[in-house]
Amino acid sequence: MKNYDFCFGCGFSCGVTQALRSANLQFASLPFDWTATPSFPRAARIAAADFAHWLDREDLELIDVRHSGINRRIYFNRRTGFGFVHDFSLFKSPDDAYAEVAAKYERRAERFRKCVEASRKVLAVCVEWPILGRLRDETLDETRRVFETRFPGVAFDLLYFHVAEGAKAAKVESERPGVTVVGCEYRKYFENGELHHEIDNSQILDFLKDNYSAPDPRSEEEKSRYAAEWRRQDRERWHGKGAFDTMVNRSAFRLYRKLERFLARKGLAPQEHAMWFGLENEPR
Repeated sequence: MKNYDFCFGCGFSCGVTQALRSANLQFASLPFDWTATPSFPRAARIAAADFAHWLDREDLELIDVRHSGINRRIYFNRRTGFGFVHDFSLFKSPDDAYAEVAAKYERRAERFRKCVEASRKVLAVCVEWPILGRLRDETLDETRRVFETRFPGVAFDLLYFHVAEGAKAAKVESERPGVTVVGCEYRKYFENGELHHEIDNSQILDFLKDNYSAPDPRSEEEKSRYAAEWRRQDRERWHGKGAFDTMVNRSAFRLYRKLERFLARKGLAPQEHAMWFGLENEPR
């Protein structure tokens, strides 16, 4: 079992923080938790720059509006390549929503800095986009150096998951000082086999639970409040008003992907949501 003072996720999606929380490795919200993160190296550079230009208003471009399921405006940051999927409510004006979101991410960025600076050993976890291949070893080494240059005196380890088709369990593919590369199957499919940009956490979660630990800094009262809020959100999402909306949203998504493939065959549009986030140009 490897022990760390602090663990955090670097995307690609919210499934990473969900796995870390379920494995008792993360205990508070952090900047990358609920964003669409374009790449591990880009997340490291943003963190090393203290999240400068992370959420500048003039860089945000509205790319989608969802009225079912999550009721959000989805924004893409043209400068940094990050996508903000869960933050901007449809029920508030863009100005009011932006002010709240900016304040929230400022708190999370400050929490991230304080947690790292108070630690001696930190684990950064990334789950690669399923549509992309594995990062090169030298790219992972450079990513680690970016973190350690920004936070001298803090030892960073990187845990990097990528898709290994058909794997029955997560398996370490390479391990050297500071970097562990793990292959596992974490694609999440709908019933018709259509790939969605969520991830199946089962193999990732088992690997985290079996191999890593971190102390929980919360009081018993804080733990109780957190558990109650998590249960409320989970109940509302799956068993309350969100259940029917989620079903409608998934049906609409499947129809959208069929249209996307048709336009791609006609040469009228690219096929892959990842191109919204500039992933096709990210060095591997």
